[in-house]
Amino acid sequence: MKMTVASIAMHYTSMLSTASQPVFNRPVITEREYHISRALNLTLLSLMVVLSVATVGLKAMTLAFIEDNHDMGFVFETGDPEPTVLAALPGRLYTAPAKLAIVAGVVAFVIGVVHAACVLWDWKRGKFTQSYAFRRNSMFLHFCNSVLVLFSLVSIFITHKSTSHFHERYIMRQADRFNDPNNPFNNSTDNDGIRYNIGTFDLETWSCELKTVEGARRVWSEYERQCSIEMAGRILVIPFMITAFLIAGACIAQMMRCRRDANGERMKTEEVSMEMGKFNAI
Repeated sequence: MKMTVASIAMHYTSMLSTASQPVFNRPVITEREYHISRALNLTLLSLMVVLSVATVGLKAMTLAFIEDNHDMGFVFETGDPEPTVLAALPGRLYTAPAKLAIVAGVVAFVIGVVHAACVLWDWKRGKFTQSYAFRRNSMFLHFCNSVLVLFSLVSIFITHKSTSHFHERYIMRQADRFNDPNNPFNNSTDNDGIRYNIGTFDLETWSCELKTVEGARRVWSEYERQCSIEMAGRILVIPFMITAFLIAGACIAQMMRCRRDANGERMKTEEVSMEMGKFNAI
């Protein structure tokens, strides 16, 4: 097959025109990546908000139980004809872990709601949430929040590990002392009731142990309900902490992914838009 000079010239002309086209002549599609990132952030933030609300609710029930029963008592069955009134709560009780958990939950709730609102408001454009300032601030806030949740978890588990335990023999000895008419320390003030003053308890251990003591049979249901609340509150802090650290890690990763210029400086949103406009130029 013969080729004319004109056809050969047209062939090489088309090849040269194709080679002379600019390399960066197609837009870079990053919208799908941004949508996935925002969807992941929104999912984790929603989970953290739910866990923070549950944590605050359970720990508020803990403090409410302590407040309502601080000066209350019940008849402890010792087998003696004289009734023995035992205080509903021990003399020393850990309350700081519950208060710290409430603070951590409230802080996480506020941060999570504000961050989620920003993500939803900027869902289509993604310019505000992808900015350098927003990534920096969210990284700092979520990192501080994760540390606060970690402190809360550590305090709850340390106090639960170091708590005292209920010994029924102590109540029996105190009851015998108060019911002895020959005891010089037996007076009307002491007979108002007995308070367990050995050691320091967390509310979970106190309620979970008293719900099975024979002498406290009359209040088993109340202690059993509070025992379930305390166990749920302690276990719930674990996924709460994991979620907080996952969000903090995601914020740090997004911060590290901010584009850099030729000098190694992180580019702001306007600079990123300008550079991406150059790539999309035809």
